[in-house]
Amino acid sequence: MFYQIAAMLIWSSAFIAAKFAETMLDPILLVQFRLLIVAIILLPIGIPMFRKLPKSAWKPLIWLSFLNYIAVLILQFKGLQYTSASSALTMLGLEPLLVVFIGHFFFDDKARRYHWICGVLAFIGVFTLILGGQHAGKGGEISLLGCAMVLSGGIVFSAILRPTQKFMRQIPASTYTTLSFIIAAPLCLPFTAVLTKSWHIAWSWQGILGMAYLSIGCSWLAYWLWNKGMDRVPANLTGLLITLEPVFGILMAVVLLREPISALSWLGIAIVISATVLASMMPRIYNRARK
Repeated sequence: MFYQIAAMLIWSSAFIAAKFAETMLDPILLVQFRLLIVAIILLPIGIPMFRKLPKSAWKPLIWLSFLNYIAVLILQFKGLQYTSASSALTMLGLEPLLVVFIGHFFFDDKARRYHWICGVLAFIGVFTLILGGQHAGKGGEISLLGCAMVLSGGIVFSAILRPTQKFMRQIPASTYTTLSFIIAAPLCLPFTAVLTKSWHIAWSWQGILGMAYLSIGCSWLAYWLWNKGMDRVPANLTGLLITLEPVFGILMAVVLLREPISALSWLGIAIVISATVLASMMPRIYNRARK
């Protein structure tokens, strides 16, 4: 659990760094450069891993690389362009419940009644957050489109959590993390060519540092920590640990980006986080009650 908590702390700052980096370049280009930098760093240690990789592992590795990095990151970073970092982080706060509900419908991992109650509360919180965004000042604007795109990225991430966990029983977490990043960089190129709206790069120190932090800290290191912990923590608990991400991220958005958040949006954020935290606590409460 320590590894995944550490990954959450790093990821909680990703949207903050992205806001700085997106002042320099298009969000799709940012995703491409982020993946490319990591791939170049990992290539020397990845080449021997490729040689040892079983042929049966290639197809799932390519699919998981595409979904985990390209699909998720493009949806989230493009959505972040349209909305505030605090609202985007709140959308990520829904991921623990998404993991549970996807498990219920597609993986025979049944959700309990309290999951459904918490899910309803969480989406009421999202509605309240977006409604409150209409009263936020400059820099704190909340967009329905942006939130929907970030949420869509969260749905993809939650959907592949169990398949990724299953695949990493075949190969070590460090091997998966290294090879998936190397594969994702060239795999992203066609999407970058089609989806990039502006190829202009306004070089700045803020943008360079933000991109470097995203590439090394939020990419390889955080994913390595996350994947290392996945084979030791049950999928539902893994998903519920994500409740830590928006808590720290929103605080950083307020302090570092000085994002104004209306009272109504604060209420929405509190409802979402409370719902996910309650869902994470209920299994222990339920088990104690049965004893």
